[in-house]
Amino acid sequence: MRFAVRKLRKSPGFTTVAVLCLALGIGANAAIFSVVDVVLLRPLPYATPERLVRLYETVPQRDPDAREAVSWLNYQDWTQQVRGTEGLSAYVLRSRILTGAQEPERLRTVEATANLFQVLGVAPRLGRGFAPGEDVPGAAPVVILSEGAWKRLFASSPDALGKTLTLDGQPHTIIGVLPGSIQFPMGAGAPVDLYVPFLPIGKRVEGRGSCFLSVIGRLKPGGTLQSANTELREVARRLEEAYPADQSGRSALAVPLTETVVGRARPALLILQATVLLVLLIACANVANLLLAQSSSRRQEFAIRLALGANRARIIRQLLVESLVLALAGSVLGALLASWGLSAMKGLVQRSLPLAGDIAIQGRVFAFLLLVAAGSAVLFGLVPALQSTRTNLRATLVEGTKASPSRAHHRFRNGLVVAELALCLVLLVGAGLLLRGFLVLLKVEPGFDSRGVLTARLAVPGGKYPPEQISQRLFQPILEHVRSRPGVVSAGLSLLLPIQQGSVSSNYSVEGGPLPEAGKELMAEHRVISPGYYKALGIPLISGRDFTEQDATGEPAVIINQTLAQRHFPQGSAVGQRLLIFEQPATIIGVVGDVRQAGLDQKPLPEIDLPYNQPLALPLLTQGVSLVVKMAGSPTAGASVLREAVRSVDSTQPLDEVLAMEELITRSMAGRRMNLVLLGTFSLIALVLATAGLYGVISYVVSQRTREIGIRMALGARPGEVVKMMMMQGYLLAGMGVAIGLTGALALSRFMDSLLYGINARDALTFGAVSALLGGITLLATWVPARRASRVRPSIAMRSE
Repeated sequence: MRFAVRKLRKSPGFTTVAVLCLALGIGANAAIFSVVDVVLLRPLPYATPERLVRLYETVPQRDPDAREAVSWLNYQDWTQQVRGTEGLSAYVLRSRILTGAQEPERLRTVEATANLFQVLGVAPRLGRGFAPGEDVPGAAPVVILSEGAWKRLFASSPDALGKTLTLDGQPHTIIGVLPGSIQFPMGAGAPVDLYVPFLPIGKRVEGRGSCFLSVIGRLKPGGTLQSANTELREVARRLEEAYPADQSGRSALAVPLTETVVGRARPALLILQATVLLVLLIACANVANLLLAQSSSRRQEFAIRLALGANRARIIRQLLVESLVLALAGSVLGALLASWGLSAMKGLVQRSLPLAGDIAIQGRVFAFLLLVAAGSAVLFGLVPALQSTRTNLRATLVEGTKASPSRAHHRFRNGLVVAELALCLVLLVGAGLLLRGFLVLLKVEPGFDSRGVLTARLAVPGGKYPPEQISQRLFQPILEHVRSRPGVVSAGLSLLLPIQQGSVSSNYSVEGGPLPEAGKELMAEHRVISPGYYKALGIPLISGRDFTEQDATGEPAVIINQTLAQRHFPQGSAVGQRLLIFEQPATIIGVVGDVRQAGLDQKPLPEIDLPYNQPLALPLLTQGVSLVVKMAGSPTAGASVLREAVRSVDSTQPLDEVLAMEELITRSMAGRRMNLVLLGTFSLIALVLATAGLYGVISYVVSQRTREIGIRMALGARPGEVVKMMMMQGYLLAGMGVAIGLTGALALSRFMDSLLYGINARDALTFGAVSALLGGITLLATWVPARRASRVRPSIAMRSE
């Protein structure tokens, strides 16, 4: 080990370049593995999380892939009839308004059945969980705090237990505080603040068609997912027989809870982990080439050692120790680069991935670093060591360092460069495909104009306003105050904003049309909006009219989008036709342009919009709405305008999530942007390493052929001919690398399908552009040493040996 360190110190240039190459490869792997470890490998923080499942209702005949929420009545039947679980718990995400503090605040709340924490297998950090009977109507209101809310509201004081929080105007007694490691549900966006018992009251629990609950369960020891799904399907069949009007065509499905949390992130992370492994392979190939080049100057040393009695294994061991020293030094620097890289990409990763809130190099990541270092040392050190110790003792001792490397030595060096270029092309094709798909996505018309639009979330305090008066007493006055403020062009409100994942949908049918078969009911998205919403977002009104305040009375009125109009009324006007929604007739008064409600990468779905002041829509407004305001100037300058307008109507009404609409669109593409930025960055690193490898090989070849070049030029060869000769060798290597890389990229491109939008994974333009780019880089990497060789004076070249 001491000799290895001393030897590397004598070659500072070689050591520096080798350590930097390894640091880039190892650091990239450490950074991405840190993310993979947190998101994919680390178990969920619940007792035996592999036994936790999420349960859904399904309609296989309508959409085999769709997973729907569960009705309260079905949940009760499941708890009684499903025997393969130790317990089922239902919950729903709601908002509660906290008053009594300095400023009213909207808190994200989970309403859950009392056995939630028993099913999860977790206990509060302080106090207790819910007791049986606390989730029945009439029970004393209690609340459990998340650790984040406990710190923010009570400065982590143990005295918080027994105190009260006024939520929606009702005092709730604090009975417990959860540990910081416990978040539920996980991967659901912003963290939850409070947990309160779910009370089965109101119309939402009266019908089997009211599907709004999420359900989790814990399999019994030894139980399997397959047996649980078999039992669920049997229960669903019995419910269909008992309640054909509501349950025809419906079934049930259980999915591992881990899969529901991280399933969508897995493909992208596995592709990124494979990418950085390829970067490491390229780095190892570069270092192997450097070791082979250095071994040329050490041939006499190895020959003398062998002549004095050292066996080949002794020398190979010494060379592997030198490789290990390089790898360890690269790991130390790589850990620093990984730490810096994680800090740089932390915000991007946290916006794009679930469970990515606590990413750092720790524990298993250090073990992974050591494993990668050891593996890399063997990978880039073994073959050069074997090649270097295959020597002709007599020739080497006589000729010294002038002895030419063997043909196998040259072939191996060339093979490493070809492999580097091939791997680099695979990565560049992947990055190019993501870039092309992202550019296509940026050109997608969302169906609205986001410029100058400001949005904000307006919560609704439960119990403060009667449901039938909420529009008149809260929403309409707020809209009037907002519209009267200077700088406001138009304003409206909507139950949900475009480009958001949440949705509200239900069955519908066309009055007088054929009734759909059971399990194949027509489904449409719903937006509850106010007059002025379309104008604020620039959504075109194609035919008919907008909603007015007078639509609160009389027969229900709706506005549909183009997709639904073309589905049912392709030849005539949809205005004046009638639909049946929520089992009531409604007249179509207008048709608007399609809006990509679920995201820019999702096609517009059939949509039915309801006026916010109509009795049909009032039950949907209990959890709040979003304000949409078109500003004459910068939208961010209107935040204070909105807050003042809301306070002038209700001083206890909080307003949060104040964001420009363009920011919401940017956030909706965070996942694709993360994939593009990271894969593009690693591909550029690979390109630099591969280019350096090619440059190094051509430079080495030039140095080995210096005497030959001198003879050729002395015999009349022109400099251009020397350049051409050298460049042909570089292009031969590049051509082989591109051919192999294209084959590999074509084979692996099918794994990119889930990450692409608007282009084929075998896009010819991308493959061609990447090949041309690599060809251009090859031209530069070979031209520089070739040009330098052509300028060597023949007299100097002849004396080079």
